[in-house]
Amino acid sequence: MQMDSESEAKHTPISAAGPAVIINLEQSQLAKGSLSTVDAIAISVAVLSPAMAMQLNTGGVAAVAGGSTPLAFLLGGIACLALAFVVIGFTRRLASAGYAYTYASRSLGKHSGFMAGWLYAFGMACFVPMTMAGVGGLAAQLFNVGGNSWFWFFLIGMGLLLVLSIIRIKFTTKIQLLVGTVTVLLFVIIDIIVTAKGGAHGLSLAPFTFSHTASGGFHGVFYGLILGVTSFIGFETAADFGEETANPRRAIPVAVLVAVVFAILFYVWTTYVMAVGYGVNAMQHNPAAWIDNGFAGVATRYVSHAFGTMVDVGALFSAFIVCVACATASSRTLFAMAREGVLPKWFSHTNSWSRAPFNATAAVAGISTIVAIIVGFGFGSAALGGDAWTVYDLMATIGTLAIVVVYIALCLGGIVFFKRTSRRFNPFIHGLIPLVGAVIFAAAWYGSVIPLPPAPIDSAAYVAIIWFLLGLGVLWYLSARRHDAIDRIGSILGEEGGDVGEEFDAPRSSTSTPA
Repeated sequence: MQMDSESEAKHTPISAAGPAVIINLEQSQLAKGSLSTVDAIAISVAVLSPAMAMQLNTGGVAAVAGGSTPLAFLLGGIACLALAFVVIGFTRRLASAGYAYTYASRSLGKHSGFMAGWLYAFGMACFVPMTMAGVGGLAAQLFNVGGNSWFWFFLIGMGLLLVLSIIRIKFTTKIQLLVGTVTVLLFVIIDIIVTAKGGAHGLSLAPFTFSHTASGGFHGVFYGLILGVTSFIGFETAADFGEETANPRRAIPVAVLVAVVFAILFYVWTTYVMAVGYGVNAMQHNPAAWIDNGFAGVATRYVSHAFGTMVDVGALFSAFIVCVACATASSRTLFAMAREGVLPKWFSHTNSWSRAPFNATAAVAGISTIVAIIVGFGFGSAALGGDAWTVYDLMATIGTLAIVVVYIALCLGGIVFFKRTSRRFNPFIHGLIPLVGAVIFAAAWYGSVIPLPPAPIDSAAYVAIIWFLLGLGVLWYLSARRHDAIDRIGSILGEEGGDVGEEFDAPRSSTSTPA
């Protein structure tokens, strides 16, 4: 059903597969068409947070993958590239505020769609306290203050996040693009210098083998892969803004592809620079230098102390920007689910000026602060670097475990969806590529929990499983008591003004647009 005017968009009932549901689009409508292709790219790259990922995430990978850390990032990149093909295939047909929720419901069914949205919103919400704890921890280090000072920086950052949440999304994407560009340029300059100098013992392909891991062969790489995948999560976030992007069928695929290709090239090159910079063999036997200093240590050793400090500053700003982006992605999934009646309607209310889902964002920010207090002050571990970094590591692992399950479902769902809707189904593009992505993501999930990591990170898998079971309980309640809400799952799309998705449930006819 195509809306013919703004007036109709505000007052026309939107009918899903079940009983008609009247939706107040005046209060539950995003700022349609406000984002350009460049804005969509900025959003995806911002959630990747390249500077933060390379400074804060690589040490956890190096702890087990050692000198083979670049291989872990390469494998993670291959899985995400496979997922990118799936997401692009979906975005050419569907535009929605909650992409994972909608795409899974279109391909695997409404129950699977609910669980995908349940896990994706949770995973992205986990990254909010994670990244803001990173802001607090880095700020405390830079200002050389200890104690609980990291939490005061955390609160200041969360206040700024709420301010940005009521500003028009187009403005915040400009900030994201600026911070991302400056920090990436800084890291690229250092990459060039270290590569030109040949690192500690010259350049080689040794970092791309399984023989230089710190904890042994395949296990070392696949255990480290989960944090490698963490660094890639978000490349597809532009799909969450399908309703707010002009010409989403063109802009979103471009943004997704640019983001994932950029991430693979940048991450693999930068982790390679760190491996050869610290020494591949040295990192195999004792990766402590990489774990403690990250990319800043390489910058200090091969360029100058000032560049090392700039890396930390860049990582701090990058962490804040990705925190805003993750809160935005999580809130839009909550918004999409509430708009269709499977979560409380309160989450679907938008700010009257900016059309941003402020209620959902405020909920994410409030819960994130409570989580940071409980994890940081209740389970802070000196072995993980203190309270702030305990929040960072634990929430990163929990969030990634949840989202990786969604990625697996999307890869498998893509095969089903393309088989049903594509007139020219290609077994390689529509079948094998998504399957490869699903297998690598599954290996990352398995490698992160078998054997269990040390406390308190060992609780991550249990938390993710409990959240999954809680979602099943909510789904059972909706199925038993509110079946009309189940019927509406994935029914509201945003293709150039707003569509109901019923037409995408049926196989393509011979006159339909080819895949």
